[in-house]
Amino acid sequence: FWNSKDVKVNTQYETILVNKYERWVRLILNRPGVKNALSEKMTLEILSVLEDLKDDNNIRGVSIEGAGDAFCAGADLKDFRKNFVLQTPEFDQVRSMNLEAGKLFKKLSQLPKIVVALVHGPAFAGGLGMVACADIVAVTEEARFSLSETAIGLTPAQISPFLIKRLGLRIASKLMLTGLEFGAKEAIDFGLADNLVKNKDGLDEFFKGFDEATRKCAPMATAATKEILSFSRDSSLEELSDFASGKFAECMLGEEAKEGLAAFAEKRKPYWYGA
Repeated sequence: FWNSKDVKVNTQYETILVNKYERWVRLILNRPGVKNALSEKMTLEILSVLEDLKDDNNIRGVSIEGAGDAFCAGADLKDFRKNFVLQTPEFDQVRSMNLEAGKLFKKLSQLPKIVVALVHGPAFAGGLGMVACADIVAVTEEARFSLSETAIGLTPAQISPFLIKRLGLRIASKLMLTGLEFGAKEAIDFGLADNLVKNKDGLDEFFKGFDEATRKCAPMATAATKEILSFSRDSSLEELSDFASGKFAECMLGEEAKEGLAAFAEKRKPYWYGA
């Protein structure tokens, strides 16, 4: 499937690879040296791709995966430190920035196309957020997940609406409050993932089968159905997103985030570790 001769490769992006096939777009997060961390540039490039896909009636869906040995390690903490620690933004500025970051998850969850996440290796923080926004999720045995924000003094603000709606409050609470790291089997048990395969080759085989299974579905009907599902799931999203942005700003401007980001930069444990 991925070696199809009719593939069209888009070379305009710096942090992602975008391959267009007959019915699908394969989006590959391509910063393997930093475990495909979500930089500001990558976020904007993904949003650009999703915007282009939205009204393309020839495309049935998009798959998202990571280059190398990781899906996505979450936000690029170097960006966070540059924007929020080395500078001194106001509360409303931080809140606004967090709302902007949340647009990625909204756009992904509300895209009128099928979104398939193919997860190998770590999918932490914002990476897990993208997984929670997908319609179908396949994972390898080496997939790992965690909402790691509280470990650096932050909160998974913009991720929380999508995780709660996908997993329910009980499981979402467990994951959000503990920063629990869990594997592929638990992802299936929690309802985060749909299919478990052995390795990355297995992800390709899974997608070939999924492509065949969805050939019978009309593209416009599929898009309309996705919009119905999105409206049902996200009808109260704006209120929760707005509230969460305020909590994010409180955390980002607090002492724990400064310490957590400094500890990350200095490759040491933060002061509360083991306390």
